[in-house]
Formats: sequence, structure tokens, C-alpha cells
Amino acid sequence: MLEQEIFIVLQKVINDSKNKFVPLRNLFSAVESINPDMPVFLQSPEGQAAFLSSINALVYANSISSVGNKTNHKGLHDKYKINKQNEKKDNQLISEIIRNITLPAVLDYYLKNSNDYLKDKDIIDIILNYIKKKEGSVVTVNERAYELFGDEKFFKGDEKDRSRGGVVLKRLGLNYEQLGCIETVEPFFSFQKKDFYLKQVRNIYIIENKDTFWSFKRSVMDSPAVVKPDMLIYGEGKKIISSFKYIDEYEINPGEDTIHYFGDLDAEGINIYCDLKSKFQKYNIIPFYKGYEAVLETGLKKGPAKTPRQQRVSDDNILQFVNGFDINVAVKIRRLINGGLYIPQEALSSAGMKERFRYNHD
Repeated sequence: MLEQEIFIVLQKVINDSKNKFVPLRNLFSAVESINPDMPVFLQSPEGQAAFLSSINALVYANSISSVGNKTNHKGLHDKYKINKQNEKKDNQLISEIIRNITLPAVLDYYLKNSNDYLKDKDIIDIILNYIKKKEGSVVTVNERAYELFGDEKFFKGDEKDRSRGGVVLKRLGLNYEQLGCIETVEPFFSFQKKDFYLKQVRNIYIIENKDTFWSFKRSVMDSPAVVKPDMLIYGEGKKIISSFKYIDEYEINPGEDTIHYFGDLDAEGINIYCDLKSKFQKYNIIPFYKGYEAVLETGLKKGPAKTPRQQRVSDDNILQFVNGFDINVAVKIRRLINGGLYIPQEALSSAGMKERFRYNHD
């Protein structure tokens, strides 16, 4: 309610002014005079946020427009021009937005897009009313969606109408934690050696594609080999970026364990690796160098193919990916990717794995 009171006071100052401009200090002084406690309140984070929101509301309503330089990182200006011709614009709606959208939600989006506020109002009310009373234990996102809206996919659905709650939540600047719910972790498919939990240092391999995953298990993990996986994870393409959180179930030690990523030699495979490494920075995630070198060697002999569909990868991602390779290998990979070519992971077959990685292959 305090933001609403501040807005009303500022609007009155603007309406009563005989000048074309109003200094920021005058607006601030007017709010300070609301009551004896207001000067102290305006120095607090809550007070600063309330004052900023009210100023922004007046700007979005076109009652005032900024002039001159910003005075601080919040985006306030030294003075504002009073737009008399617009002073009767829908201030009632702006007032309603300020009154209804209270902390911890933020006002900015709906002050700029008041028509969306009218469309989203019922959803906003349900979300903010729940946050105000917030009682009960933590549940999953889908469970909370069903509880509040009768649709378990209302926050995270595949269809537009079934993800509308997630859109509104983002517009309000809120997150699932504030709704007392958590995202469930999608499990990945994996195998571990029997002594996995007895080892202090372990090597974990993520294999992007299904055929290579099963070939790697048969020809390397389950056989005497120079490559010694302690755990094998099926990456299932891009899915690993979301499902990797499941790694916490295996008591991985980020400081000791090494995670080797192995996928296609193409733009998408490199992007998956870089996204995974960026999202989970505490883990030691590196390319499976020997695997990629084998794929590159076989693919170059056979002749790389044109990427079947347009894929984009930044120079930064390419450089990050090739950084640990031998310089000659790195140059060949960069030339391959920049040429719009690719070599699938399946170029390294089960027979090729036996030839390269097993102790005895006679």
C-alpha cells in the first residue's frame, strides 16, 4: 500500500505544478514529508524500491518524461518534464498495478505493458495471494501448478496456454522457490562399476548417442581396456544439459572426479559440451580427447559430410572445445566445423574401440 501512497503524492505534485519541469529532489522531498518515518524508510532497500517504482510508473504513464543525466545506477534523472496533456491518462490502472503487485514481485513489466496486466490479472492475483500466505510444505512445480490452477503443466507445459503461468511468473520477477516449489530432476541412464563408491578419484564418461553408448559399455567398460570408466552416462543429446543435475545422486566429488564428454564432431555437439561446462562450472568437465581423435581420424579417411541442417557455433565455443587437444588435431577440428562439415560419433564403432582402447584385441 505504501507504493500506492507514494504514487498518489507524486502525482499530486505533478498536477499542482505550474512549471514545465520538476527536479527529482522536489519529488523526493514531497515523499519524505508524508510522515516522520518516511525519510528513514526511503534510505532502506524497500523504500528505494518503492520510490523508484513510483517514478517509473509516472514515466510509463507519460505523466512525466526524463530530462538530462541519470543520477544513479537505479536510472533516476536530475529532473523530469511534466507532460500536462497526458496527466489524465489511465492513472487509475497504473495505481491498480502498483497497489496489487507488491514485493517480492516487481512492477516494471506490467507498468510498461498495462494491457498484459489486464490479461494476466487473475493469474497474478492467485500467485501473489499464495505468496502472501505461503503455508504448507515444499512441493514440486507441477504439484503447485495443479494446486493453484488445476493444471499440472500451467508453469512448465509444452503448449503456449499450458505454460502461461511460467510467463507471468517471469514477468513478475518471481521464481519457483518463492512459490514454495522445486523443479524435479530428470534422471539419466547410467552404469557404475561395483567399486565406484570405494574409489576416491573416478572417471565418468558421458556418451552423447545411444549406439556409441552401448558399444562403449561392451567394448571398453566391460572389457580390459586402457580407458577405465568408473561410470558411464547416456547423454541423450541435449537432454544431458537438464538431466545432469541428477549427478548429485551419485555423490560426485567435483574436486577429484573427472567427467569426460564424448559426442558428435559437429557444431551442435560442441555447443552441448560448452553449455554443459558453463552451467555446471564446479565440475571438471573435459572432452574425451582420445575418443574425438579416433572419430576425427576415421571420419577424415572416409570423408566428412556436410552438416544435414544449419547449425551455428560461436568461435568462442570452438576455441573452448579444442583448447586441450594437440595443436594439429585442434586445427583439423576447427577447419572441419568452420567448413560446415561434421563427423558423427558412430564413426568410432565397437570394432574401432576394441582396436584402440582394449589391452588385447587379437
